[in-house]
Amino acid sequence: MHKVLILAGLLLVAPALLPAQLRLLVAGNLADATPAFYAALGASIDVPDDPATVLLVGDFVPACTDQGGYPTLAPLLQLIREHPRTPFYLIPGDRDWDRSGRNGLACVRALEDYLDGQELDNLHWPLAKGCPGPETVVLSPTVRMILLNTQWWNHPFEKPVPADAECDFAEPSIAFDEIVSTIDEHLDQNIIIAGHFPPVSQGRYGGKFPLRDHFLPPVAGSFALSYRQNVGTPEELTNVRFTELADKLKDYNSQFEGLLFIGAQDESQQLLRFGRNYIVNAGAAGPGSWVARHKPALHTSRASGFTELHYAADGSVNYRYFTDNPGEWSTRLYRSPCEESGGELPRNPAFPPCPTDTVASPELVSPATPNVQVAAGPQYRRTALGEWFLGRHYRDVWTTEVEVPVLRLSEAYGGLQPVREGGGRQTTSLVLQAPGGESYAFRSVDKDPSGTFSYELRNTLIGDAVRDQTSSGHPYGGLIVAPLLDEIGILHATPTLYSLAPDPRLGDYNATFGNMLGTLEIRPQGPSGKLGREGTFGADEVLKSFELFRERFDDQEVRIDGGEFVRARLFDLLIGDWSKHEDNWKWARYAEGDIDRIRPIPRDRDNAFSRLDGFFPWLASRRWAVPNLEHFGFAPPDVRSLTFQARHMDRLLLSGIPRDAYREQAAAIQSALTDEVLARAVAMVPAPAADGRPAEKYQREQGVLLEKLKRRRDDLPAYADAYYALHARVVDVVGTNDEEAFLLEALPDGRLTVTVTDLKGKSEGQVLYERTFLPGETKEVRLFGLGDDDTFTTRGSVGDGIRVRLIGGKGEDVFTASGPEDHPKKVFVYDRDVAPPAGEVPGMKFVRNWRDELYYYDRTAHAYNTLVPLASAGFNTYNGAQLGAGLMYTRRSFTHRDFSTRYRFFAEGSTLGNAALEASVEFGEVLRHADLVLASRLGRPDFYNFFFGLGNNSVLDPTLDRNVYYLVSLQHFSVESALRRRFAGRSFVSLSTGYQNNKTTDREGTILDRPDRLYGDGDLVFAYLEPEVVIDLRDHPVFPSKGVMLEAGHKQAYGKDAAANFGVSRIAAEIHFSTRRFPISLSFRTGYAASSGTAPFYELPSLGRQNGLRGFQRHRFVGDGYFFYNTEFRTPLALIRSRIAPFAIGIRAFYDRGKILQDGEEARDYHSAYGGGVYVIPLSRSFTVSMLLGFSEEETGLVQLGVGTNF
Repeated sequence: MHKVLILAGLLLVAPALLPAQLRLLVAGNLADATPAFYAALGASIDVPDDPATVLLVGDFVPACTDQGGYPTLAPLLQLIREHPRTPFYLIPGDRDWDRSGRNGLACVRALEDYLDGQELDNLHWPLAKGCPGPETVVLSPTVRMILLNTQWWNHPFEKPVPADAECDFAEPSIAFDEIVSTIDEHLDQNIIIAGHFPPVSQGRYGGKFPLRDHFLPPVAGSFALSYRQNVGTPEELTNVRFTELADKLKDYNSQFEGLLFIGAQDESQQLLRFGRNYIVNAGAAGPGSWVARHKPALHTSRASGFTELHYAADGSVNYRYFTDNPGEWSTRLYRSPCEESGGELPRNPAFPPCPTDTVASPELVSPATPNVQVAAGPQYRRTALGEWFLGRHYRDVWTTEVEVPVLRLSEAYGGLQPVREGGGRQTTSLVLQAPGGESYAFRSVDKDPSGTFSYELRNTLIGDAVRDQTSSGHPYGGLIVAPLLDEIGILHATPTLYSLAPDPRLGDYNATFGNMLGTLEIRPQGPSGKLGREGTFGADEVLKSFELFRERFDDQEVRIDGGEFVRARLFDLLIGDWSKHEDNWKWARYAEGDIDRIRPIPRDRDNAFSRLDGFFPWLASRRWAVPNLEHFGFAPPDVRSLTFQARHMDRLLLSGIPRDAYREQAAAIQSALTDEVLARAVAMVPAPAADGRPAEKYQREQGVLLEKLKRRRDDLPAYADAYYALHARVVDVVGTNDEEAFLLEALPDGRLTVTVTDLKGKSEGQVLYERTFLPGETKEVRLFGLGDDDTFTTRGSVGDGIRVRLIGGKGEDVFTASGPEDHPKKVFVYDRDVAPPAGEVPGMKFVRNWRDELYYYDRTAHAYNTLVPLASAGFNTYNGAQLGAGLMYTRRSFTHRDFSTRYRFFAEGSTLGNAALEASVEFGEVLRHADLVLASRLGRPDFYNFFFGLGNNSVLDPTLDRNVYYLVSLQHFSVESALRRRFAGRSFVSLSTGYQNNKTTDREGTILDRPDRLYGDGDLVFAYLEPEVVIDLRDHPVFPSKGVMLEAGHKQAYGKDAAANFGVSRIAAEIHFSTRRFPISLSFRTGYAASSGTAPFYELPSLGRQNGLRGFQRHRFVGDGYFFYNTEFRTPLALIRSRIAPFAIGIRAFYDRGKILQDGEEARDYHSAYGGGVYVIPLSRSFTVSMLLGFSEEETGLVQLGVGTNF
């Protein structure tokens, strides 16, 4: 179970500070610590009458060792022994995991075993067995610490996975949910989130470097630095594995206040202002390394030392850094809520308000009547136009006043006492406790989904629009659902609608909850002997979903009631509840002899009956937009969208359920939910407070809802068949971490029976799983043995009709077959712990693959194929208005989790007659990490544009109409194949080969209308070979501010004879510098190209607006080669927090020079161009819009509009 460690007795007095609730000493990188460090730390622990808690944030050993003993730990263990009353909390770092090496998990577990062997009661290693966390430690009544094993996210090799059943939270999504729930449920406490890797750092591991690093050595130093900044080794915070966790921590930072993030990866001391929170990097236990001093740093130091965080009893929070020379530096992080003035220093946002503060709250007088009249959401009224865009939804229900009873805490259930504010990103809730120990939740009817947004977006029109979508849900949907669940026999909490009366018991909660419209319902819990409480629904235990999964993987005696779960899920289809993810379920455990029976308890009906009408909600509910949204209507639903959020849970728990069970449960629901039952349930909504037009609309909505329920009930068997088919195509049969026997028998007509039997234990010999698969329904069956020693046996021609994969997992598994000796090997075996047998196993192929993920069970690995529409639009003078549309279809498979095949079709055309068709197919990782791409393009004519002649001295005649005379039309057809290997983020190397057919058209009156035809004018066919490498180490692909990029390629073409062969080589490099704090950027780009042979004019190197010379027209200069260099300066002017969306605005200035290198042409000076403009960054750099004005000897104010930078 999730451990919460509680420390008490910390409310003592420090000599120099206010009375302390907590004095926390923090240090990291103990492997480098000196004797002076330990002496200073020991002295701080020994402060009289002021006990401390010590947090040590990783890297306890310099390197993994199997030699026995850890000499660098001796002084630390001695310190711990000398202070038996001081708790020490240790969390591992990357060096403890063998610096992300293959033996990392074994190393950190060996370290844990060694520390456990010291038998020190005050030494705590909460993140046991290499588990990721979170683990929560209650440090004081107002301070709670969340510990994370950040290296679990960062580790590229073996680490605990959910199927091992060793960790509470071994799935990132569940770990993140637990972190958010912990923060949400303790908003009145200061939260510390500690792990070895902090979310941000101003040291080298955080991507900050001194300028001198660019020149160590020159050029190569810039590439190495850019790699570390923007791609990252496993030691850097920028590496892609850690980014998932770092991004989540940054999200929490934008959503909450009162957080303090602690890390120690960089060997320095840092105190950073992080939005409305703080970061402490306490990594200088030994000699420190370079650290940037710029804002948002409040303090940085390379001096060896440790941090003290002092949480005072009055709510003030102080920071001190002690060095071992000695010395200290201190500041305040938060002032007490009772301090009237603190300048810019914020009050502690997570501490109870000052008792003397006057808080605006409802009068503490209960209403005189037992009922009140209230509208659930009068703010959701909209005009007809607003309803067309945002949806009509249930606005008539939300805005109509209804009569509801008043809830008085002192009178309900013997007197309810507030415990804490509940969690939830959309619902405001209050946890209440009854005298008998039962727990209840009061949940607001109104929701605020904008809480999932960053702070910057919440008060914008985007935030308003998202908040408005609360009206798409029925405010009283939970009242309708409860009696229907009673009829079909599904466990659930029954909500009752109330207006919560202001009450002295609410205290500070009156301001939020007084007179709030909400529902009161019991919180399902297990029995408690201490409180004298029976388990809700008579359960022996109530589990969260992650606890159920752990029990399911670990224990063969756990039996989930599959029929009841199918019934509950079909009911979700009936009511259109698209939000039944894992956190929306609890599970009742009942001990029945040696077996534990599990029954589902669905909860949270906020998204039942969702009405997603209106243009924007309709658009958002497309599969390619938000794949889990689905409209509740008369038409059959998209079952995939409706069940999308629970797809991983469904695949696990529905694996053994045949089609007949779905149909039986659908029939049972139809039989139970008669017209009368449905009518009574809909009638549970509160009555309107008065007659008239609003009441008529209100009642009409309930009538429409009733008719929809009747239609959907009648159609439920079809929904059930679609739901079954969705999960029958590819099925996972998952064992446990005990020994099982997996038997696969081929039956006539291609059917396959899978039986799983317990090999030992309480249920030895019992059948744990049995199902017969039909080839018309099932394409593939995957059997996962998980841990321990399992046996896999095939009988007959297994694999003929249905593909079979056997994934043994950990343990000495045995694979046998009794099929025909000459049977093709159609059963694929994945097991690295077992050597392939010396002889042939009929029908089995033992796979050796470089992909580690194929050899263990990942509950969340399966992904649907996707179809996404594509669109483009643009305008220029030579093509006119351009519109494009297409589709991209992505297929995924067991062996290719990202994608196995990607198809793309695209068509575009312009108002001036251009048209093109493109088709491509990409096969993922066909040659190790290399992808194969096949592509074709047809242009009639294509979108080639200006041509002004050859050479650096070509003349632009101002008397001619450039959009006629200099415009070239080119019919184009090409096919190409390419092998492409991606690496280092966006970098890649490729080798392409292809065929092109180009033909010029509409020559008359253009530059091509001349007696001496240019090579390429006419019909030309050639094949080509083209290697290319792109090393992209920039921080952003659209609008970079730092990093380098190198592009190089050569196209070698072969015509009908040797005289028609030609080659074109190109190389370009760019580098971006940016100031650390205020992002002023200086960028340089240079390029060189050369050609050989006789190349057609449209294949020759060119300079112009899109390449090298931004103050000239596109392709202004064409020739045998070129050389150019560009410079650009960018600086932001302001960050504007508008009501539409926050955006940054800045200015750009550029200076370009370049020339064509043409054989036989007299040399001429470089062409120069200069100019500037503005850029706007709404939301993120991916959406940057720029406008530039370019100037040159030929152009005055050439306008260039675009996305990002065409640098």
